[in-house]
Amino acid sequence: MPGAIRFGASVSVSGRYALQGRQVLAGLRAWVEAVNAGEGLRVHGAGTRAPVRLVHHDDASSAAKAAANTERLLDADAVEILIGPYASDLTRAVLPVAGRRGRVLWNHGGASDDIHAEGGRAVGILTPVSRYFAGLIELARRLDSDAARVAHLHRRGSTFGRLAALGVGAAASDAMFVTDVVTYSSLADELPGVMARLKRQRPDVLISAGSFDDEVLLARALVESRASAKAIGLAAAAMQEFPHALGTHAEGFLGPSQWEPRLAYDPDFGPGPDEAAEGIRAQGAPPDYPAAQAYAACLIAQRCLEEAGTDDGSLWRAACALDCETFFGRFRIDAATGLQVGHEVVLVQWRRGRKLVVWKTAVSRASPCTRGPEGDDQRGPIDRCPSADLERDESLLLESELVRTRCCGLVGAMIPSRLCCPSPCARPGRAR
Repeated sequence: MPGAIRFGASVSVSGRYALQGRQVLAGLRAWVEAVNAGEGLRVHGAGTRAPVRLVHHDDASSAAKAAANTERLLDADAVEILIGPYASDLTRAVLPVAGRRGRVLWNHGGASDDIHAEGGRAVGILTPVSRYFAGLIELARRLDSDAARVAHLHRRGSTFGRLAALGVGAAASDAMFVTDVVTYSSLADELPGVMARLKRQRPDVLISAGSFDDEVLLARALVESRASAKAIGLAAAAMQEFPHALGTHAEGFLGPSQWEPRLAYDPDFGPGPDEAAEGIRAQGAPPDYPAAQAYAACLIAQRCLEEAGTDDGSLWRAACALDCETFFGRFRIDAATGLQVGHEVVLVQWRRGRKLVVWKTAVSRASPCTRGPEGDDQRGPIDRCPSADLERDESLLLESELVRTRCCGLVGAMIPSRLCCPSPCARPGRAR
């Protein structure tokens, strides 16, 4: 494609991040198709608009391959814009490669706070992991003044998990919770011991920041053991694959999501949420947040190209000065580190096969449900939760086919029945 502006990315099409990586690729392709279907991209200082071209290589979810791919993208492929990989460990691996060449890394896939250090040039798109579960802590305290203990699980040696635990600990302390941290080397091997420890601790709130596969394994064990936690938040629960893996046992689990297609953001430029979601679906992927955040990274890079041209120093300064809203939400970074400070996650909960936004209040379309007090029938406390949240907005139905069942047959993680009441449908013009 002569004269095209080249966007390059190392993408996990295979390996342990393949589920998210394929969604990332769909988001990148959706953006490319949208730009090229229009008038192309206008680079500052150029006389005419140009098409865009996506150059990507599979890293097989390997940090070493991601670094090698990045060298290839910058040297052999000569890309103008370097889009980061999915996952914090892969993003850390490519940062030095970009740094040695003075290049900006548009980071849509690494949520660990430590990726963004002073002197670096990583533009953060995501709410950092240290803030993932603060909303769940706030929500739990607001809904149950007697809740006392929080348990946080993560894999030993995982910086992502450790930073999530630090954020949970700080938020829990502010809300007067006692926090227990439970770590493991291999959840599959250590699951009986982990479950025994949780049974002894009896947390009111249980949080995990692990891999998708580990959290599906954990969720099954929690359901089978009829865990007493009143609210359970898993990083994996925001993915539409979660109920496919768990069936009706996904019911009631909460999760932090960087983006949901029905959030009523009012973009300053680019597509609206519905248009972006349709573009992602057209690439054969569900409109989950991994696809959306990759799309958003390209959109922000596009805006900076239009304002500053292709020089990386100018692109960095343009990104640091940008304060705007896209279909993905607010974008504003710390000018010293590139850490995202404007965007906020929301909390979602699976209810009767639908993923509902239940926090923050300004953008939520349903109220949360959690476990009833001990001694109550805990087969599936959602059978005591009003269905008005589900009936109010039929557009919240998932496009994918999920197993349907009677409400009273569902099992999951819920809150006292007195707290399960419908909230008015909120549709603000601008969600910040």
